[in-house]
Amino acid sequence: MPCPWFKDGFCTSPALERPSTDPVIPQKCLGDETVYRACKYYREPTSISLKAAQPYISKFGKPLLLIHSLSKKPSSGCKFFIVEKHESGAYLAACDVLGRYLTRYEVPLCEKHWENCPYRRVGLVLEEQSKK
Repeated sequence: MPCPWFKDGFCTSPALERPSTDPVIPQKCLGDETVYRACKYYREPTSISLKAAQPYISKFGKPLLLIHSLSKKPSSGCKFFIVEKHESGAYLAACDVLGRYLTRYEVPLCEKHWENCPYRRVGLVLEEQSKK
């Protein structure tokens, strides 16, 4: 039985941003289970991930793993800072006020300077206005 992520000549692994032919090595993809499990793109299939083989999309859109993925779980005292776990195993941080994922270069700013963040202040004002 071939790798469950091998479909129509494409690798559809959740470790990839989108299906691609780049990592396809037919000897591995079509090999037995011990062979394809050794592939660096192999992930344990779940009913959710196999169902889709579609891009990961959340309320913040589709992340670009090259600029949004984080290897360690970030944290911030800001109530608008949201952390998600991507199906690839990486972490994603988002700003609820901006309505988008934060780049890996923006995340340290949110972790360190969240109290003085202008977006946080806007979020708090909007929150107050919605209560009235």
